Amino acid sequence: MKKTIISLVTVAVAALLINGCVTTTGPETTTAPDKTSQAGPQSQTVGIAAGGFQEFCEDGWEVGDTVKFSFTSTKPVVFNVHYHDAKHQKHYPIKDLLVDDFSGNFSVQNKFVHCGLWQNNSDSFVKLTYEIGVEKE
Repeated sequence: MKKTIISLVTVAVAALLINGCVTTTGPETTTAPDKTSQAGPQSQTVGIAAGGFQEFCEDGWEVGDTVKFSFTSTKPVVFNVHYHDAKHQKHYPIKDLLVDDFSGNFSVQNKFVHCGLWQNNSDSFVKLTYEIGVEKE
């Protein structure tokens, strides 16, 4: 039983690494931003493997908050901001954009967890630097 669990964990970690959910670019490593600090913008530089993605989700935004996303990447990435409603349908305050430089915002309209997603559809590694700020209503 113990061997089976260890094998499953090993396979899961390998799948995450292969799919680009965890990437390393030398001294930079993908980690979750500190969610306890909402006072100022959150920024991070990450690497996204070919065919991989980076996602930032936030459950602390409230209706009426204005959220600003800005980023640059070494190659164009598909970017969106989305949430899943109570019926598990996906909605897009910012719909799929293929860009390597972006600055924009949206107003939170509901209580659902919102996520920013960057998808690397290229055949090579991409370096992404993003910043997320929120203005409370």
